[in-house]
Amino acid sequence: MSWSLAAIVVCIAGGLTLLVIGIGFLWLYILRCNWISKKTSESGSSDPSTQVEWNRAGQIPSTGCVATLSEHRRARRFSLEELLQATKNFDESKLVGVGSFGLVYKGLLLDGTVVAIKRRQQASKLEFVEEVNTLSAIYHRNLVTLIGYCQEGGLQMLVYEYLPNRSISSHLCGKY
Repeated sequence: MSWSLAAIVVCIAGGLTLLVIGIGFLWLYILRCNWISKKTSESGSSDPSTQVEWNRAGQIPSTGCVATLSEHRRARRFSLEELLQATKNFDESKLVGVGSFGLVYKGLLLDGTVVAIKRRQQASKLEFVEEVNTLSAIYHRNLVTLIGYCQEGGLQMLVYEYLPNRSISSHLCGKY
């Protein structure tokens, strides 16, 4: 009987220890996520009308821009005119790549920021909303950061920081 009691006590103590360790890791994860969201919360625009509003409800704002997901980060909403100007009307000389998403152009914003603009093949608005929300919530030092988006005139575009000197796949796979 004492052996059974000892086994029960050891199992309970082990389970509680694992629970405390799990809660500790969860707490560290939450702290890290909060730190990252504070670090990346700055937007490219001080004009609130040009930003995606972030809330918990995931509602599509009445302005017709992209829906929202979280309160951590804001993706700048670019006008079609801004992106046309940045790419010189999507001039072929600004074309830097073609992918499954569509065409990728190098652009220069008015503030001097060099960006990569992915001009998406038309897809559902909901799908685009989800993609913007997901990409806006992701931050990692080895990933290209989403700066903003444009959904206007039947076009859907994502604006990323520009990665000079070849494509991402060439950096990852070592292809030259």
